[in-house]
Amino acid sequence: MSEQAPAGWYPDGSGSERYWDGAAWTAHVRTPAPPAPATPPPSSAVAVVVATSEPAASANVISKLGSVVKKAAADRKATKEEEARDHSERARAAGALVTSGVFGISTVEIYEGGYVRVAEGREGNSRATEITKATPFERLRSISFASPETDKPDSSAAGSPIEGAVMQAMSGIMKGGKLLTKGTAIGMAASGVAQLAANSARKSSLVIATDRAIHTLTNQKHNGVYNVSQKEHNTVALALVDAGNSVLGISAEPEPQVAVEAIAVAAAPPAAPTLSDRLRELSVLHQEGILSDDEFSAAKGKLLAGL
Repeated sequence: MSEQAPAGWYPDGSGSERYWDGAAWTAHVRTPAPPAPATPPPSSAVAVVVATSEPAASANVISKLGSVVKKAAADRKATKEEEARDHSERARAAGALVTSGVFGISTVEIYEGGYVRVAEGREGNSRATEITKATPFERLRSISFASPETDKPDSSAAGSPIEGAVMQAMSGIMKGGKLLTKGTAIGMAASGVAQLAANSARKSSLVIATDRAIHTLTNQKHNGVYNVSQKEHNTVALALVDAGNSVLGISAEPEPQVAVEAIAVAAAPPAAPTLSDRLRELSVLHQEGILSDDEFSAAKGKLLAGL
């Protein structure tokens, strides 16, 4: 060791350090201290930040989703509670039941407070829909009944089933709403066509307007094949109209006086269809596929043969 070297600890070549006093080696020996750990590069710090931030982001998303689900559930609960309160308030305001009845496949209840409950039947059902605890109370605005002008089908046409029932009843039904399909009309017996025409003529309607909806009910129900008009239900409809107008404070209007001449004109039977009218009806039925070529030719021939 050079004499110029300052005093201090220096490696002695055996893995230890010996103390140099500035002039000579002393007997003092020690084990060198371990090196300090290296500082991690900046990239490692970024990786740690990213790794620790991903679970936090996922937890935040899950928390937000949970809040949305809880809010939706709370809104549904609040809506149900509001509907229940409204139902209870309307039930108290409705008061006592005045009358009820079945019209067609629908059930109607009239209440003294000017409220009504309607269990409206679905078209094609054969049984009336019943009123339940959940059926809403609706404030009645108006109630009216519409009956057909005649309860009997036109029976003035004579001749074969094609000339009479098919040309008169079937064409009338088709013009009124095509209650018959092309597949079932072809080959249908004349008695069946006449029955359908009679049911269509006896169809009545009961219209109930409320603060929530307009219910249009009919006196028909399905018998498994087609809709059947229940004429006896018209009496029920009239009773419901009287009760509804009573709770609304509407008195029945007196029937208007009609001149004798007007009654005579209304009671006069309709004029019999001409040959041209029948030929046109046959042509329409043939064009729409109701009558086959053979049926059309046979009916047309019979009409022309009667000249």
